[in-house]
Amino acid sequence: MQYSLISGDNHIDLTYCPPDLWSSQAPAKWKLIVPRVEQLDDGCHWFVEGQDKGMWNGIGPGFSKYQKGMFAHIDVMKEYGFACDYTPGAQPRPTTPELRLADLDRDGLDAEIIYGCLMINDLIADGEHRAWANKIYNDWAADFAKRSDPNRIFPLAVIPNNDPLVAAAEVRRCAKMGLKGGDLAFKRMSLPLYHHAWYPLWEAAAECHFPISFHSTGFKGLRAPDSPQMEQEYLLEWRLVRSALFQLDGMEVLVSLLASGARVIPRTSRTSFLSRISRSWAKITSSGGQTTHILTACGPSPVSTLRSTWARCQIASVRRSYATTWPSSTTSTD
Repeated sequence: MQYSLISGDNHIDLTYCPPDLWSSQAPAKWKLIVPRVEQLDDGCHWFVEGQDKGMWNGIGPGFSKYQKGMFAHIDVMKEYGFACDYTPGAQPRPTTPELRLADLDRDGLDAEIIYGCLMINDLIADGEHRAWANKIYNDWAADFAKRSDPNRIFPLAVIPNNDPLVAAAEVRRCAKMGLKGGDLAFKRMSLPLYHHAWYPLWEAAAECHFPISFHSTGFKGLRAPDSPQMEQEYLLEWRLVRSALFQLDGMEVLVSLLASGARVIPRTSRTSFLSRISRSWAKITSSGGQTTHILTACGPSPVSTLRSTWARCQIASVRRSYATTWPSSTTSTD
């Protein structure tokens, strides 16, 4: 398949996943703490480790109910039919194959790279439980790609971050299922990213030609307002600082990988480390003669399997309004 325009930073967040994805398969010891959906008076809510995390089929990082004006891009999406329905039986557009493909067609996109369940490893404390939840999602993601269009829909596996050997085994398993790359959550890792114990993971990724991505989830080291009153009084200033520094957590990934010595793994290995961090330009090279434009907020995405040759991106991080402009004058906002 020829690709001319690819979205390199699309998502399937936890809020859009099937409500019984984990609860229907949970072992008895985790039955009450796995991600699960409960119907409350105002609609279905996600619960993780017994804590209410927001709406099923919600919007934004807090899985909120839709309110006009909260997110300008959601207002536009709603005009195009993006329904905010929190009742049982609703069809979330991101996880309904025919609706997702229709949205790709509407946007003029040939294919997309999909990050999934970014926060799940932050929400689950126990490492073994996290690895199990990752595996369940990966099984579903591989099936979702097949039910949609495996030439256009490319979900990333969620790589377990509790044990390097478990992570390496999951990479090999996911590659056999047809997934083309994975995302490794570097917060809450059992060992720091620079630790040599992670070498088996890099070797597995190289062996399977399985690019590893790191998606930023926000810089945690900044000074927060001292009180809710201060936050309300200085909401604009606080949001500006938080948004402008959001991508700094990606610096930890870059420096950790360099410090780890992963770059000196035997040259027969060809591990691809692809970090979604603040970079103004990205160039991706591989075999193939055509030019492929890749829409991505902050950096290169795992599209080596898509025979891409060139990609360019720009980032405007203040206000979290990302825009990418291509030589063809096509513009996309995230």
